[in-house]
Amino acid sequence: MKAQCLNIISKHKYPTKRVTDGILLLFPLKDAVEVQHFITNVEVEEDFLIVNNTEIFRIKRNEMSLLLYISSDWFHERGYSFFEYQYTSKLIQSSSKLFEALLNLAKHHLDQTLTNELYETYMYKIVDIIATEAKIDVNYLKQQTDYSFYGITGEMLDYVNTHLHKRLTLKAIANKVFISQSNISSQFYNTLGMRFKTYVDTLKLSVSIGPLLDGELTISEISDAYGFSSSASYSKKFKHYFGYSPKEYRQLTKSDKVFNIVTKDDEQNFEETQQIIAKKLQKLNVQNNYICLDINEMAESNNDAIVIQIHSLEEFRNLFDNQSMRYIFEGSQKVLVYCMIDVESLRGAFTTDVDCGFIKFVLNINVNIAFQIQTDEEVNIYIDEIYSQYKSYVQSHPELLEDSMHSVSYVFDLSTMPLKEIYRNIIKIQRYRKNVKFGVDITHLFNQPEAFKNMEPQLKRIGFDYYFIDNHKLSSSYLNEDHEELLTKEVFKFSNIKKIMSEMQLEERKYYLLNVHNNFLLNDDHMELIESPPLLMSMFKKARGNFFGVGIDLVKQEDKKHALYLYDRNGFRSILGNIYERLMEKSKSSVKEYDYYTVAHHPHKITIFVGDWRVVESENTLDHEEQNIQIHINFKDMMLRRAYVIFYETISNVYGNINYAIPEHLRNHYQWSNECIKKIDEYNKPEFSVFEHHFEEETLTLNLDYNTVHIIDIYINDQHIIKFIKCNIEKAL
Repeated sequence: MKAQCLNIISKHKYPTKRVTDGILLLFPLKDAVEVQHFITNVEVEEDFLIVNNTEIFRIKRNEMSLLLYISSDWFHERGYSFFEYQYTSKLIQSSSKLFEALLNLAKHHLDQTLTNELYETYMYKIVDIIATEAKIDVNYLKQQTDYSFYGITGEMLDYVNTHLHKRLTLKAIANKVFISQSNISSQFYNTLGMRFKTYVDTLKLSVSIGPLLDGELTISEISDAYGFSSSASYSKKFKHYFGYSPKEYRQLTKSDKVFNIVTKDDEQNFEETQQIIAKKLQKLNVQNNYICLDINEMAESNNDAIVIQIHSLEEFRNLFDNQSMRYIFEGSQKVLVYCMIDVESLRGAFTTDVDCGFIKFVLNINVNIAFQIQTDEEVNIYIDEIYSQYKSYVQSHPELLEDSMHSVSYVFDLSTMPLKEIYRNIIKIQRYRKNVKFGVDITHLFNQPEAFKNMEPQLKRIGFDYYFIDNHKLSSSYLNEDHEELLTKEVFKFSNIKKIMSEMQLEERKYYLLNVHNNFLLNDDHMELIESPPLLMSMFKKARGNFFGVGIDLVKQEDKKHALYLYDRNGFRSILGNIYERLMEKSKSSVKEYDYYTVAHHPHKITIFVGDWRVVESENTLDHEEQNIQIHINFKDMMLRRAYVIFYETISNVYGNINYAIPEHLRNHYQWSNECIKKIDEYNKPEFSVFEHHFEEETLTLNLDYNTVHIIDIYINDQHIIKFIKCNIEKAL
């Protein structure tokens, strides 16, 4: 059989069309497709576009794409309402399943192996995903004509959209907006690629289809409701545009309804199309299931610089006094401690802790530490009182050199101090400190980007070592646009911040994003980000592409804007606290990033971090489909396929999550001793196992549990294996 609703288009351009009585899925097969979606240009490459009922679109650039038209009947047959909703691909959680169904439908169509049963199976899969995951009530989603447009076009369209019940003519519109009919006509066509009369007629007719199929109104009543001169006129125009009379259209089945776009000169290379679809299906299957290890693809790491944010003197002292926190700094120079404590509190601390406290800790552990400075007076306190304690300590220990203090930085804030004043203070500090580093909080400029450009040359001349962007101080989180939050709450979206960074031509500098949000997940107001290991891994991956490092709190703060944190208020490790060491371990490795997993190559082992892509795609931990997904791991090089010892860790809501071990209300109700915290922390670990696997015999197959991160260590250096096995077992136990 032939899929009447499926088209494979290969022309470069197609004229403006309106979708009626259904939705249209546009899926590029070869290169990107550029679409004018009403007035907005959209480029689609690795995703797909949904054109909703009554919307117009024009294909402006195309190599080869799939067009699937899905009439309202498919939705109604599955028990879904249709006309009350619009649909967006941004909300799709099961995108891999949808792609697979769409590609298989096209494959069987081209191979002429498409049966009625297969046709309905794939269509129902697609409909079920869209109807359950992509829908938005029309009352909450802006219609195309609600957008702002250049010229007078927007006013005209708004008028048309709100007066569909009336007769709409060029003359009436011209009188309304005080523009000649010819000007309106040409402006309309130049903007939308559709004549005014065609636009109005097709909009009225498409909107009328809902009541027509509902059957409660007569054709005459529908005609009156949408401003047609008579039922005869309505029926005539209906048949002109759709090829059927309204009465005939009511009798059509879901398989009878098609979307006509392919023209006679639309030539297809069926063999090429078949090959492209086959490759996409293969890639889709590999992407979701198979990990092929190729150590030759490894690159030098640029991973996960972390800023540990300190907010109180208690946290400050705990950090350098508590031996259990030393893991934060072990093995990496990419940790920066950012002290956000008022200077008055610090002044007292340095006079009492000189001999054995903070200074000794900074010197011996080689901690990189930054102090925030808000005013001139704070600069004087640092120089006259705090730094003097540094210097006294160094002088009393001849084995130490002045250069030992190179790890200290000072961070100024452009919202509290003008740039000229900052520069004067930098000169003042440099008189006392030769190797000190300087940072600047430029959040203020992101809130007022028009002022940013004027300051760019000065910022470059001063040459700050660090640039900080504080997410708490941004006018909106990550500078997201309001309408984007309506569609999907992307946990980490940096495009708008990156755009400003690029425009200022400071993108090569070391940017740090402070106060990374621990916001709630989409569709689950109770599940925090920090309770989802896959999303945590995804966050660090996304941040790495935009920033030198990210800021997380040492201890959870009791405010409205929670940042990610290592410890709760009682001293118990969060999931991030438990996964932190493994994240930082990558900074010493050669790393290759993939969509849903990361491979790190150490001299003695290969580590694979696999996150549950279902959570990363949907940002949702509820209402998921319970399914057994397996991942398969093997080496590309046949010579490496032999027996290895495997260390296998699983981090989830159960393993490594203090909220599972001890509920938060219980933790907050009691005072917990350090001994109790230490004992509980020893048990609150990832699930751990050690085994041997023979890769020459079969691939390593593991079950991918929902909302988990799996860490697989494959020890490839036999000379080191005994040492590392012993070390890791002791650590795990």
